[in-house]
Amino acid sequence: MKQPPVFKESAQVRHPAPPDGVPASVLLVDDNPAKLTALAAVITDMGLDVATANSGREALRLLLQRDFAVILLDVKMPAMDGFETAALIHGRPKSAHTPIIFVTAEADTDSERFRGYTSGAVDYIFSPIVAEVLRAKIQVFVDLFYLQRKLTIQAEELLQSKRQLRELASYQEHIKEEERKRIARDIHDELGQSLLALRIDVSMLQARTGTLHPRLNEKASDALNHLDTAIRSVRSIINDLRPPVLDLGLQAAIEWQLEEFRQRSAIDCTMSAKDENFRCDLNEKSATTLFRIVQESLSNIARHAQATQVHIELYREGRQLYLQIKDNGVGMTDRKKLNSFGLVGMKERISMLGGEFSIDSAPDKGTRLTISLPLD
Repeated sequence: MKQPPVFKESAQVRHPAPPDGVPASVLLVDDNPAKLTALAAVITDMGLDVATANSGREALRLLLQRDFAVILLDVKMPAMDGFETAALIHGRPKSAHTPIIFVTAEADTDSERFRGYTSGAVDYIFSPIVAEVLRAKIQVFVDLFYLQRKLTIQAEELLQSKRQLRELASYQEHIKEEERKRIARDIHDELGQSLLALRIDVSMLQARTGTLHPRLNEKASDALNHLDTAIRSVRSIINDLRPPVLDLGLQAAIEWQLEEFRQRSAIDCTMSAKDENFRCDLNEKSATTLFRIVQESLSNIARHAQATQVHIELYREGRQLYLQIKDNGVGMTDRKKLNSFGLVGMKERISMLGGEFSIDSAPDKGTRLTISLPLD
């Protein structure tokens, strides 16, 4: 019958606090109750949650219930010895990296020690056991366990912060679009209608003056020209804020935007839409986001690409909508441009909608933006 281990007392080691207030668990496995009691007594003041098992099977059962910072495992046990138990513990994905320290009263041969290490052991402890050494070894793995838990907590907090930032950015985009709609509506209903009424009055004045008042007629004609310019400017502002054509669908809005861009830049613009059935499946938020990205992309092409051709493709594959914007310009020669604020903002807006955003660019070979979004 195995005897309880002999302990040599010494100074105690430090016991850092767990990062989340939950003490680490340590598992002691031995078929000798007296030995389990002695081992537990040595580490009882370390502020740990100590669990005991009197067989390999019981140890495996406990591992299904919680994680352990370290396992102290007896080598010589009936039915299932320590080597077999260690192999089964590390054969389970969740406990594959749990540290195991073999505890034995016998000075095993080198071959047995090698078998222990190949079974997944990180260390051996032989009797007589020095209490300070045992606690120090356990503390090393407890510290690593706390560090891993701290990193996990920080990663979860970072993920939560990123999620909150995305939600805030999404809310800000929503507020901006709603404000654009409101301003466009107010300009149309107030300023637009006032300019239109004023133009009608000036037009009537011009018609009535005719040859009777040449100078007044000339002034009325100049006023009409100024009013027409102002009305065009107001319409342009309304369209930039929120083009009414967007109500007819994303394809119509992009075609309108391409025509406007072609007139301003003299760049040849084409568009192909392979499937129009996505109209009823694309929500307003996604459609507006894609339209804004087309606007911003065309603006970037005009300023930086030195392109002569732009082609936009809009199509669906299954439950995914794809948008490609291609130009034959100089491409992005500077890697910093690929991480510019504008492109990062596009990628983030698409990511908030559950989509993907990619850039394919090479010197003198143009640039292609590819966007995919899930349809409702």
